Amino acid sequence: MDASEFPSPNSDEMRGIVPAEIEASRARVEEVHNSRILLATFFLLTLCAGFIAICSVLVAVWELFPIGALTLARGIGAAQWAFSALFFAYMGTVVWKMASNMTHPFVRLDSSGVQFHLGTKKAPIQLSLPWDKVAVIQQQRVGNARQFTVQASDGSYARFTSYTFFRPKKVARLIAERTGLVIQKS
Repeated sequence: MDASEFPSPNSDEMRGIVPAEIEASRARVEEVHNSRILLATFFLLTLCAGFIAICSVLVAVWELFPIGALTLARGIGAAQWAFSALFFAYMGTVVWKMASNMTHPFVRLDSSGVQFHLGTKKAPIQLSLPWDKVAVIQQQRVGNARQFTVQASDGSYARFTSYTFFRPKKVARLIAERTGLVIQKS
């Protein structure tokens, strides 16, 4: 018997056959959310950044007064504290927006397939893919983030990054485990 007589795992003959291990993992219902503790830490970080920004403004004003005692060194110090206040205020708003965008997304894996609940609470994006329709799982590096794309055979896809989930590779591995596909790097 020759190895060419066996169908390849990706052939059309084998497409409908699901090994017992994959079938057992598909039967398990699992939801993947972002960690509430990490989200609370991010929100606490924004409050600390806001407090530091307010304190920096107060120190900058304190450096400027009394006007009669203002020197070049005190003026430069006040400018540095004002810059610090702007930086911490900006950091607080960016981290708050990122954390609030990460509170809503989750992925549900069950026997029928994978359901993506992405987007925000005001603008939700939902997509449901049956297991037999998942064709490709891709990973790529986009800027500073990892981006994963789960594409169906009909052309629909779900895309999530490390700005959507704290651990996006875990989500991609769970989907790959239930589909029997390999995560492709591009």
